Amino acid sequence: MSLLQEAFEKKRQEESIQKFKIHGVNVNVVPSEKKFVEDLFDSLASIPTGRQAIEDMQKYKVDFFLETALGSAGGYFSPSQNRIVMAKSLGMDFMEFALVHEARHLLQNNLGRAEVEEQNLDYASRLMVNRATEADAQTQAIKACKEWEALGHDAPMKRFEKHYKPLVDCFEKTGNLSDAFKGWYNDDRICASYERGYDVEPALLCLFYRADQRPLVSLKPEDIAPFCGADRVEGFTSFLNTTQARQVHLSTKEIVDINNLVAMKQGAPRDTSIENMPLRQLKGNPSAQMYATKNIEEARKILDKNKPIDPRKKDILKSVSRLIDAVEKVTAAETKGIRDPVAEKALKTEKSVIQTQSKSLFQSATVKKILDAKRCR
Repeated sequence: MSLLQEAFEKKRQEESIQKFKIHGVNVNVVPSEKKFVEDLFDSLASIPTGRQAIEDMQKYKVDFFLETALGSAGGYFSPSQNRIVMAKSLGMDFMEFALVHEARHLLQNNLGRAEVEEQNLDYASRLMVNRATEADAQTQAIKACKEWEALGHDAPMKRFEKHYKPLVDCFEKTGNLSDAFKGWYNDDRICASYERGYDVEPALLCLFYRADQRPLVSLKPEDIAPFCGADRVEGFTSFLNTTQARQVHLSTKEIVDINNLVAMKQGAPRDTSIENMPLRQLKGNPSAQMYATKNIEEARKILDKNKPIDPRKKDILKSVSRLIDAVEKVTAAETKGIRDPVAEKALKTEKSVIQTQSKSLFQSATVKKILDAKRCR
């Protein structure tokens, strides 16, 4: 942390958060941050897309907060708290389009995303929702950046391009928002990052939590069209069914499948959508190769942090670790355009072992529950 940031944080801690109304939006900041937020909302109010974001924040009575500890996260919208939290540390030019992005998530949530996600979605459906809503929010963000650029304020567009060049490259070819939406899926870094955050990490951290035993719900692209900006995406339905839109890394697919296999031993339904997920091709794609490696490294870090006391759970996690080792070898072979039959066999073996281990784990838990119930009579 720089001396300037330390001074800012010290001053911030000396003040208390107060509530303000800025452009009709509920803003919760310390007094010294009020001018910054006023400038931010003034900037949004200068363009049509920004004004729409402000109107949505007003309409749905969202609470706006600033946070200094978000780091590179930029910001987020919390549906459960109905709040948008932004990272001031990233600067005004980033926050301008990031706030438009998060306000779009607010709108999506109120146009039907919340109801859809209350269902027990299969993996393919959850992946489709997560990706399409992110692509739509970034499409809204670049739209805002181009409007600011037309006014002579090009800082947001320059910052956006620095962070999301694959999307910008697709958009610049035609200037069509449809291509901006589809360009989101061209970014190996972004896709891998969301697989880690939305799929891999939850699957590993929730491995032993109570599974949802409701029947699985499978969605079609037209089911999510109302809250994903489908009206501005050419061939929305057909695109979301393409390999480009559906492909995942091998590590993601296998870890999500492990989670489902363990959940099945608790009585959860088999998620057959996982089997049909296409894999991201690595040969000749250095960017995808790099993020495949990163995904594996991050999965190992999550396992290292997860230290259960129950020895049976420890055994399962050891098997998961060996499975990740096998995935790494299969991935290395795929990068070269060849196969590793030994690693592929090890992958299948560890999945079988995990199923057996989890069956024993949850059978024991059920027996314990029965015995406890008898003692309570």
